[in-house]
Amino acid sequence: MPAYGKVTLVSTVFHPSDIGFAVNWGGVAPGWGGWKVMVDKEEDPEVVAIAPPGLEDPIFFLHRDVNEVVLAHEPPGADRAEVARFANLREALLNLCPVSDEALEEIHLALERDFPRER
Repeated sequence: MPAYGKVTLVSTVFHPSDIGFAVNWGGVAPGWGGWKVMVDKEEDPEVVAIAPPGLEDPIFFLHRDVNEVVLAHEPPGADRAEVARFANLREALLNLCPVSDEALEEIHLALERDFPRER
């Protein structure tokens, strides 16, 4: 009898609460002018693009690859290159620019309000 491999059913789409975390992170991450968070499409976003403070166009791009989130960097005039892989979008963003414990608590409170858990 053949052995069946473990099947991982993971979507390339980011969950709405992850996008909510990203948007809130962009509002509290330190830097002059803030971090701009954009998605490739409003419904079922597959790419999160980040423009750091001082830039209008994104240079960081995050997408899902099986069970990891890939962080890529694309400087102006250069090709996009993978920088690192993370367990999830939140971990990737916090490695890109850490926020204070107070700011992280603020983000989590906003997520609890916007994405309430079923009791």
